[in-house]
Amino acid sequence: MRRTSRSGAVVVRATVGVLAALMLALWCAPSATAHTRLESSVPAAGSTSDSPVTEVTLRFTLPVSQLGEGIVIDGPEGAVVADVAAAGDGLVLVATPSEALTAGDYTVTWTAAAQDGHPLEGTFGFTVTGTGTGTGAGTGAGPGEPTGGTGTPSAGASPGAGHDMSGMDHDMGHEPSAMDSPTTDVAAAVARLGSAITLWSGLVAAGALAFTAFVLRGRDEADAPVVLRLARWAGVLILGGLAVRVLAGSVFVAHGDLAAAVSPSAISNSLTGTTLREVGLQAAGAVALAVGARRTLRGSWLAVIGGVLVFAGHVLGGHSNTVEPRWLIVTADVAHLAAAATWVGGVVSMGLLLRARHRNGYDLDAALMAARFSVVAALSVTVVGVAGVVLAVGILDRPEQLWQSTWGLLLLAKVGVVLVVGVVGAYNHFHVVPRLTARRRGVVRHAGRSNRAGGVLLRSAGRETTLMVVIVLLTAWLVAASVQD
Repeated sequence: MRRTSRSGAVVVRATVGVLAALMLALWCAPSATAHTRLESSVPAAGSTSDSPVTEVTLRFTLPVSQLGEGIVIDGPEGAVVADVAAAGDGLVLVATPSEALTAGDYTVTWTAAAQDGHPLEGTFGFTVTGTGTGTGAGTGAGPGEPTGGTGTPSAGASPGAGHDMSGMDHDMGHEPSAMDSPTTDVAAAVARLGSAITLWSGLVAAGALAFTAFVLRGRDEADAPVVLRLARWAGVLILGGLAVRVLAGSVFVAHGDLAAAVSPSAISNSLTGTTLREVGLQAAGAVALAVGARRTLRGSWLAVIGGVLVFAGHVLGGHSNTVEPRWLIVTADVAHLAAAATWVGGVVSMGLLLRARHRNGYDLDAALMAARFSVVAALSVTVVGVAGVVLAVGILDRPEQLWQSTWGLLLLAKVGVVLVVGVVGAYNHFHVVPRLTARRRGVVRHAGRSNRAGGVLLRSAGRETTLMVVIVLLTAWLVAASVQD
């Protein structure tokens, strides 16, 4: 009893230490200034031009790619026909109307994709009073000056919806209300669900491979085909999640026009730039998992490569692509993913094996398997915590965003759920596993007590799996959203 109490105190101190380190690091960290946002516009938001406007220019803090129509100008007589092109190595988007904008009020709605694949959108207005011939573009805001426009990514935007849309057909039509319609909001939610399915399946697949490599030993190795079958079906599920994400992203690019969304041009335009590489890597990895998972780990080398490809695609589409120092953030992202996969996939794999043994009427006999995984899980949780602190410090611009933004609050919610799962794991490590191993040491001679402990472990794995689904859903939202949300 004293040993269990002492172990619990260690867990509590470790938890408090991780939270304290997170808060201290966020408080002391300098502004990352690496997030993509609208820096200035010409004409400036709310400005008045006394001469016709021949072009609308948007400057961003980091290079972007045109998303959808890029820039849409609405005037007194409706939508204005304009050509949109990128300039300044991607830092600038320029819309050139077919005819100069004369007297009237105009609204500019823009959509772009950041380097990490996250969609951005915003709206601002300006007024033209001049009607004569001229080349004026209104009073522009200088670099770094506020424009009054909305330069933050939209919370309803589809994650990784696409890049470089300069080739998109402009005959799809445009209604200003369609830029933020219930259809696009639903598409955004569905796209994030697809991303969550992909992330969850990737974690389970890679974790199942790691579980087979590090945990299944001795006679437990006979259960390897069951776990590797889990990796195979997880690969199939990844493909399903990607399909959902791509179709939802196409709906967003088409501004909610479902008929246009299923056209080859809309789908291809939602799969350009970084998004194309991201989805392509994950799809290739999913296929490798589905066809490469065999009955033994040695024979599943293709599935191992598939797991690496899936995670490479995930890292390519995350916040780590725009945060400095890049090498540190990418390293932390990779470590975070690998440790999370080992933890999540391990819990699911162990629960699957225990359930299969229980269903077949076998003695659960999970002592050695639980003991090995308990060590692996403890190491994984530690890595997840440390890497998570590094990522949070890099992504957040200032500490206040942790409690003043939706992104920060959901990050705290994720940390809270992770801590609950960690407490459950600590209970298993310090209370359930010793009861399982006691029988093997001859301390417990009655098999019923060991089987009861195995049943506790089985139920615990189910609860942990449910909580981990919540964690993955929160993670999918955090990956797709901006810290400004």
